[in-house]
Amino acid sequence: MKQAVIETDHLVYSFQKGQKVLDDINLQVPQGSIYGFLGPNGAGKTTTLRLLLGLLRSENTGIRLFGYQIHRSRIEILRRIGSLIEQPSLYLHLTGQENLEVFRRSYDCPKSRVEQVLRITGLSDAAHKKAKTYSLGMKQRLSIAIALLHDPELLIMDEPTNGLDPSGIIEIRELIRDLNQNQGKTVLVSSHLLAEVEKVATHVGIIHQGKLLFQGTLPELQSLQHRHALLEIEVDNLTRTEQILAGRFSVFVKDGFTVHVGHSGPDEAALINHMLVGGGVRVSRLGAVGNDLEELFLQIISA
Repeated sequence: MKQAVIETDHLVYSFQKGQKVLDDINLQVPQGSIYGFLGPNGAGKTTTLRLLLGLLRSENTGIRLFGYQIHRSRIEILRRIGSLIEQPSLYLHLTGQENLEVFRRSYDCPKSRVEQVLRITGLSDAAHKKAKTYSLGMKQRLSIAIALLHDPELLIMDEPTNGLDPSGIIEIRELIRDLNQNQGKTVLVSSHLLAEVEKVATHVGIIHQGKLLFQGTLPELQSLQHRHALLEIEVDNLTRTEQILAGRFSVFVKDGFTVHVGHSGPDEAALINHMLVGGGVRVSRLGAVGNDLEELFLQIISA
């Protein structure tokens, strides 16, 4: 495994005494990876990212970036990080180039970086347009350009595709790939969209209710999904269905006539159908369930 750019050691955080927002989080973000930090709203993603950046104060000393503890070397670490947390902060009355110039002076970067980050983020043609005329996707790319001005080694982004239309989502996705593959950046990106994370990430961490349920490479996640795939079955007798399948298969009741059943492939799907029909249950529909985030949580918990 490559050297970890980000490591947390049993990270715990509470906003109020006794109410844990994060519970025993052990992140390992390898150098050169695109790490998809996946979880529903309220799972603890933004809190984790704020702790990594030193934006929240924590008694936990087990946060290390580039091998250094954040509470001891915060300024040195932050010089090597670019970040975009929640909504971008832009001067809407200024052009894209003028926005970058303001931040360039704050970061004390070479003037040449403005043109470079405009090119990297695909905003060269819009450089002299006022930011208020930008689409949401363009504003997001301008915010990423600002985060790239000081040429950081690590880029941390919180829900960068949130609220974007399909075209904007594709643009951000391609930009993340380019930053990783062509610009040499390690990228940590949070999202609540499993399908989107699967399209761009090399590594994935899944957080739910403050706990890290899964961490590994994308192929490892996909292998888990394959081993614990779900069937959605419509039946006429829910009680009898549970009696027939209990003890051999994991059964999740969706509603009064539909169940989700864990299986490992086509052979078991055929067996499940055979068992139900043979047991007197009428099966009106049987099909594979798409791996959305809710179903994936159920699969991981029941694994």
